[in-house]
Amino acid sequence: MLLLSTVIDYFVGLMLSRPQVADLQSDIVEKRKTISFFNWDALLNKPQNQQQRQAWLLLSLVANLGILAFFKYYNFFTESAANLLTFLGLPISLKTLNIILPAGISFYTFQTLSYSLDIYLGKLKPVRNFWDFSLFVTFFPQLVAGPIVRASTFLPQLLTPKNLSEVDFRGCLILFFVGYFKKACVSDNLSPLVEQYFTNPENYTFLSCWIAVISFVIQVYCDFSGYSDMAIASAGLLGYKLPLNFKFPFFASNMTDFWQRWHITLYSWLRDYVYVPLMRKRPKAERTELFKSRNLLILMLLSGFWHGAAWHFVFWGGLHGIILVIQKQWSSWVAPYKGSLPLRNILGIPLTFYCFCALAPFFGSKDLSTAIEIEKSFLFLNSLGSQNLNLQIAWLFVPLIMLHWAAYKGWFADWWRKIPSWSFAVCFGVLVSAIFRLAAINPQPFVYFQF
Repeated sequence: MLLLSTVIDYFVGLMLSRPQVADLQSDIVEKRKTISFFNWDALLNKPQNQQQRQAWLLLSLVANLGILAFFKYYNFFTESAANLLTFLGLPISLKTLNIILPAGISFYTFQTLSYSLDIYLGKLKPVRNFWDFSLFVTFFPQLVAGPIVRASTFLPQLLTPKNLSEVDFRGCLILFFVGYFKKACVSDNLSPLVEQYFTNPENYTFLSCWIAVISFVIQVYCDFSGYSDMAIASAGLLGYKLPLNFKFPFFASNMTDFWQRWHITLYSWLRDYVYVPLMRKRPKAERTELFKSRNLLILMLLSGFWHGAAWHFVFWGGLHGIILVIQKQWSSWVAPYKGSLPLRNILGIPLTFYCFCALAPFFGSKDLSTAIEIEKSFLFLNSLGSQNLNLQIAWLFVPLIMLHWAAYKGWFADWWRKIPSWSFAVCFGVLVSAIFRLAAINPQPFVYFQF
């Protein structure tokens, strides 16, 4: 799968870079000699019109998105079509396939597409060296779970040799340590409790629901941001810089701010390649609030659909889109009252966290009906059953909040850079020894491996 995507987009990138002419039937073109397919220099200098460039881009889009659609969404569309026809009184039996989802397909598909799209838009020149492009596609640290690295970010880094003397070893080791702590010590230890509740939510009280949902949000954050930290650190040790993927999202003061801090590379990708082109379909004077809201909903629906081939993911994305539309409208209403801005920021942080937690059941449940039941329990304090989870786990939230706040304020940013190398080595060794004692006994797979 990787090889196929690599070959297609490498070739498409070269074809998109060919010079343009207004009309391929012009006299200049007619006088050209027949060009051999294997004569690269002649082929790459052969003029083309805009329709041909669009055709090459379409090849990249159809190939990459077609592969993704088959492996990730074939069964979803098949089952949804069968259910719809049954609902309409036309029962039909459609065969689903036992498809194994290739690891990281959603991530590397968007990576390779960014290459073709940037060349088409004139933001990037293609690489002639096939191995350089292959390295961009298959670079292992972020390959299976992000961050989503764009060609314009990674390929220029191949132009300069890497020297060990330029590697920030301390920074990379500390970042990897933080990522491992998030994943192995926090996320994996919360995973059994979350799975216990989400498997049978009908057995538990609303208090258990709150603890499980908040635990799930912390689990997903520590799992995914932990992977991103370790990926960025691993790339840094090799001399490459990957983009930031999380920026303390739980301190966001509104949902717009939140989505600029959470899975940054995905939402910036969707913004630049989906939302912005949709907005440019109309002149600025004709961009009504309804038009902007529609495009924002499309953006978030695609985000939910990207995360999984199930209706509860679509609902999760759509509901976030609705909240973003409401929040933007509210912000425009209160914008003239600048004196209330500090209060709005203070109240906005817990309210934003609550909104994200309130919609988390649609992300973590096995199906839509289960998500709705959990949602009722969370929002309306409705106990579905009488059992309680280990409520003492809630005390774990306190030190986690304190650590997160300290990191947000940068309290851990400098001291380990100022101490001598031997002191750093000793401290790092002690921390690593301690972290192994805190790591979960049963390691869990990364949550985003399934996407």
